[in-house]
Amino acid sequence: MSEIKAENISVAYDDKVIIENLSTKIAHQKITTIIGANGCGKSTLLKSLTRIQAVKEGKILIDGQAIATLPTKEVAKKIALLPQVLETTEGISVYELVSYGRFPHQHYLGRLNEEDKEKIDWAMQMTKVYEFADKKVDSLSGGQRQRVWIAMALAQDTDTIFLDEPTTYLDMNHQLEILELLKNSTKMPKKQLLWSYMI
Repeated sequence: MSEIKAENISVAYDDKVIIENLSTKIAHQKITTIIGANGCGKSTLLKSLTRIQAVKEGKILIDGQAIATLPTKEVAKKIALLPQVLETTEGISVYELVSYGRFPHQHYLGRLNEEDKEKIDWAMQMTKVYEFADKKVDSLSGGQRQRVWIAMALAQDTDTIFLDEPTTYLDMNHQLEILELLKNSTKMPKKQLLWSYMI
């Protein structure tokens, strides 16, 4: 199981410091929640932990190695990230979107092998979107689309999934549905979640 730690990190946009001297460790096989008001730095922390946003000071470690030194595909084999704003190419099918989760594991030709297909089918079944496999993502409801995105993250087959406000813009029923799905996912071997929640 991947161990992810931040050691004394500071993050800034230009001269504005968003995170200052923060150290933390992601709990194994648990759900860790970052709670805070809009603009307090939740998204910035998630982006920093996944190397999308560079840290000004300190370092992020995965299994004792500085994330800044690892190849992008290696990071993507360890951490999946669902950002707050999710956009799909118009007309893309559910199966195709979920299959994008296998990209870090694909070789030069980029073709799906049997293991890829098994992971995709499993992820769609776990999130109860298998019946929508041939449907267009943009034809689904908000809750259904969010489950498809989570299926893509599960298909990526990482130890850790980061989610940035995964229930934003969903009604209460769909929020509870997504939270239950995420809770169940931590029961899988070696799975740990970190999500942000706005108050």
